[in-house]
Amino acid sequence: MTTRPFTSIYGEHQDIKHAIHLAKQFTKNKRPVLITGAIGTGKTLFAQEIANASVPHAALTHIYCPTMDEDTLHEAFFTQKTNQVFYLDEVGALSMPMQHQVIRFLETSNATKIIASSSLSLDALRVSSSFLPELFYRLNVFHLPLPSLADRKTDIPVLTTAFFQELNMSPDIDPSVWETLQQYPFEGNVQELKNIVHYASAILEGQTVFLHHLPPFVLSPQHTTGKGKKEEHQLTLMEKQEFIFLLEAIKSLNEKGEAASRRILSELSKQGDIPLTPQQVRSRLDDLEKKEYVTKGKGRAGTKITLEGLSFLKSLDGYIPVQ
Repeated sequence: MTTRPFTSIYGEHQDIKHAIHLAKQFTKNKRPVLITGAIGTGKTLFAQEIANASVPHAALTHIYCPTMDEDTLHEAFFTQKTNQVFYLDEVGALSMPMQHQVIRFLETSNATKIIASSSLSLDALRVSSSFLPELFYRLNVFHLPLPSLADRKTDIPVLTTAFFQELNMSPDIDPSVWETLQQYPFEGNVQELKNIVHYASAILEGQTVFLHHLPPFVLSPQHTTGKGKKEEHQLTLMEKQEFIFLLEAIKSLNEKGEAASRRILSELSKQGDIPLTPQQVRSRLDDLEKKEYVTKGKGRAGTKITLEGLSFLKSLDGYIPVQ
């Protein structure tokens, strides 16, 4: 059974839909395609899909330009086979002699199709002193720009679900996880999100992904004051003990899907060394909410610990995570 082209590229945002539409149009003839986009946006995936849709039973020769030498490049070009598509990955990294070799190849070869990619923008590649203008204009027949994940964050749930499904998993995702992922910058784009899903899948126990299943670097926000310094927390020993208890108790109840109400938190406190009345719990929760360490919901929603609250909890001296 043949897989339909471009079904391995996920997303509902208009920018990625436009990119897929362009890519499909570019498969209708053999002219070169130049794909640009930041690291992790899916340039190689698009190249493979374009190759598959352009040429039936295509053999894609993937040439990673940063590590290529002249002899290997020459051998790859001049031992071409029928239905072969060449993919010049990070073409801007080719040396000048190899760029001349590519130009000669384009002039003399009847290669089925050439696809090139660059992490540089189109303008940056065009004005680069290390990239030959003649090669740029020969490759830039069909330009395919890929959006960053930061520009299509509404696709994070779609991508996350798809990546879990590739692992034959379909866990529930706690709302706090979605909130955290929406705030994360994703400098590694879609590839970084895929790495995060693989990390979570490896340590997941149960059916729900919570904040603590995300990699530590995702849970390390920098809390800064107006002067750019980390916020300092001057707490008394009693305040520290109370905050540790409350945040840990809320975290545990959240993970169990149970409401973290003032009454329940008060009852739990009386089982240990820090008994708190419901009125005292209310006062402490007000303090924690002002610091944005918790959010207080109405009714059965109860109180939820935030990403900032998790980070603060881990920073407190004397805190030992409950296993």
